[in-house]
Amino acid sequence: MIQLHHFTLTRAQLDAIPAAERTLVVLLSHAANELSVLTKLFQFCSRHEGTDRLLLEARNAQALVMGRLFTGKLYETWQLLQSAFFRTAISRTYEPLFDATAAAALSNLKRYFSRRNLIENVRNRFAFHYAPDQVDEGFARLIDGDPLDVYLSETNANTLYTFAESIATRSLFQSIAPDHAQAFDMLIRETSQAVGWLNEVIGACLTICLRLHVGGDLYALGAEVVNVEGAPDMRTVTVPYFVETPNEPDN
Repeated sequence: MIQLHHFTLTRAQLDAIPAAERTLVVLLSHAANELSVLTKLFQFCSRHEGTDRLLLEARNAQALVMGRLFTGKLYETWQLLQSAFFRTAISRTYEPLFDATAAAALSNLKRYFSRRNLIENVRNRFAFHYAPDQVDEGFARLIDGDPLDVYLSETNANTLYTFAESIATRSLFQSIAPDHAQAFDMLIRETSQAVGWLNEVIGACLTICLRLHVGGDLYALGAEVVNVEGAPDMRTVTVPYFVETPNEPDN
């Protein structure tokens, strides 16, 4: 069973928040929802315990699609902080009110994004763009054993062009580190760190905004405990690549 603390904001309460701060917390909360969904999907798509070659290829392709999108959204969330938190000077009011954990998270984010970094690289070159140089670099880095398969289906949902993912992934990993196993580990580690830091900062901003302009803690806002029954253990959840569709021909 999962316990949630639930409260409802009124239009009058939202009106009481200065416009720039309201924009900040709405967009940060929106970003937090997207990061939550993408984080879980990245994990769920990566999990597969079988040894079937086809299913492994499909799982890897699906996981890397989610990984690129997730990484791109991490970068966009940092850019949101740049535009709606720092440049509006809201940070001057909020940062002194951060607790130690949120302050450390923000400091880590500043340090990470102040230099060339993996997340910016993946966002600008791979998450939202299809650049010809990706093909040249990836093709040059193919090694024996990289899958170059094509699986065609009557439906797009079950078609898989593994050869393209192998080339794109080699290009992605090469842009991170010459050792591609190390590059994959770096991708997992740095995105996991960044999403943790961002969630701490987002939570702090929302809490401070509500305390300053709406009034009090969760209980002052009338929060009640809501129970969610039947949620699965996230360590067991998987997302299949191949699915039966209404248009799939009978065998």
